[in-house]
Amino acid sequence: MPAKKKGARRRASAVRREVRSHLLIIECDSAKLASQGLHLGRAFSEFVKAVLPKKRIAIVPTSTEKKLNEDLAKVFEQYGCFRTVLIVGHSNAAGLVLTADSDSLRPWATVGRWVSIFRPELLFLAACEAGQSEAVRNVFDSVDTLRQIYGSPVTLYKMHTAPMGVILFMLLSRGKINPELAKALRIAHYMLTGGQLFRWRRNEPGPGQELKGKLWDAVGNALDFGPWDLLERLIPTHRPR
Repeated sequence: MPAKKKGARRRASAVRREVRSHLLIIECDSAKLASQGLHLGRAFSEFVKAVLPKKRIAIVPTSTEKKLNEDLAKVFEQYGCFRTVLIVGHSNAAGLVLTADSDSLRPWATVGRWVSIFRPELLFLAACEAGQSEAVRNVFDSVDTLRQIYGSPVTLYKMHTAPMGVILFMLLSRGKINPELAKALRIAHYMLTGGQLFRWRRNEPGPGQELKGKLWDAVGNALDFGPWDLLERLIPTHRPR
């Protein structure tokens, strides 16, 4: 490759890195999440801004699709692209409840198209069954910049979101995720609470890998015994009568 073209590519890459903000959080049907005590994106945003004040973080609560479209446009105008996106909401393997004015699920491919403007590299889905292979495949197909997706292949309970928060904080504070540490954390959390968190890379659920993806879905379902607290079972909390 000619040196001139190589130099131009490096400069373009450097510009993209300079303008990329750190984290975009989208809380789907945020009023409902707040009423259920599940507005986890807001709580995480406040914590990170207090500990890492220099990080460029934006949070978008959703109500209607029209308002969401306007809010995302404003965020893009102010922050540009984001390296990481966190979506919090109610979902299943077929789709996500994106806004309060919609009674139906929005397919994961549609969800991907909503966030594709921000050209994220990593996506965290704090939503039920969002880590199943069909869901992540459809998102990958809609966002060509995505490299990794984190999500639960089964029902996600509030107590099961802790590893996602820790891995996200690791990414924001260090600039990268230690894969071995993140894997150990996910395994330990399953043993302690029953929570599952899959990490999918782009090539893993894609064309030719559908059967392998289904096998991982089956593994997730087979290991799903609901939430538990191993420490509570081993060391019962004695409360006064």
